[in-house]
Amino acid sequence: MQNSQKGDPLVSICIPMYNAEKTIGKTLASILDQVYKNVEIIVVDNCSSDNSVKIVQMFHDSRIRLIQNETHLSCAENNWNRCFTHAKGEFMAIFHADDIYLPDIVSRQVETFLINPSIGGVFTQGNIINEDDAIIGEFQLPPKINGAEPCSYPEIFNCALEYADFLPTPSAMLRRDIYQKLSPFRYDQFRSASDFDLWLRAAAAAPVVILNEKLMNYRVSRAQGSSKINKLRTEESDFFKVIDYHIAMSKDAYLIPAYSMNSYKISRMGDQLMRAHNSLKLRDWRKFSKQIKIIPWTEYLKILIRNPKILYKKFQLYSYFRVFKSCH
Repeated sequence: MQNSQKGDPLVSICIPMYNAEKTIGKTLASILDQVYKNVEIIVVDNCSSDNSVKIVQMFHDSRIRLIQNETHLSCAENNWNRCFTHAKGEFMAIFHADDIYLPDIVSRQVETFLINPSIGGVFTQGNIINEDDAIIGEFQLPPKINGAEPCSYPEIFNCALEYADFLPTPSAMLRRDIYQKLSPFRYDQFRSASDFDLWLRAAAAAPVVILNEKLMNYRVSRAQGSSKINKLRTEESDFFKVIDYHIAMSKDAYLIPAYSMNSYKISRMGDQLMRAHNSLKLRDWRKFSKQIKIIPWTEYLKILIRNPKILYKKFQLYSYFRVFKSCH
């Protein structure tokens, strides 16, 4: 789909925004520069106190619609939820106000939907950039995922047990009816991982495709909410809340491969050790002592003895995720 034509399905691109004056101009410009033209761009501003709104208003394009919240919502996910009531397109994406989208991302996603009418969502890969737009890394697709074929919920879930959250949120495009069926983002339950929960539920509703193509530039910066959440974190990662919930809800939990489950347990060990280390840095001796005591060392040791390659893969995964913290 090199050039969009009249009659192409409408795509709703929603951009939740809060104090994004440094990046929103680049983000909007990259969306307006899309090969695919039949889009509506809905910017939902969460009472920004900087020049974000003024910058959006400088773009004179009838496809852009600015929605301004009357009161500030306490978390970004609640602002994301506001997008659902405004979108009219057949397909819907929630793009980030600090990322840059390459010209073909929307056309490739729509093309994938049209080729695979049974799928419910399309994700893409991308580069990782810093605050100066320099590329510092790239997303990695798990080797078990074929980027050209629809993936089922069990395939996505089992890979998540081994490779953590590999679904890039700012690349997600779902059929609007699936978004509406599954909304809202369940922030009260899953906090910063509520987006990951929604993608898993979307995969359970219909197969999804993860294009193995770099079609966006994902920005890592000190200003991001995820940056603040992960800095010296001493509480369990919200990722585990999501996985534990889906394990408990799954009627086919007994079908989860043993290796995948063991890999997940070693991920939890790594998270426990990191939190203990952070507690040590913060000189919170009480929390450090408590965290060390609750680690099931014997269970983890047995897993590692039986599956020595898991530890090497976890070191690789740790090195990969470090790039997301490179601006800290």
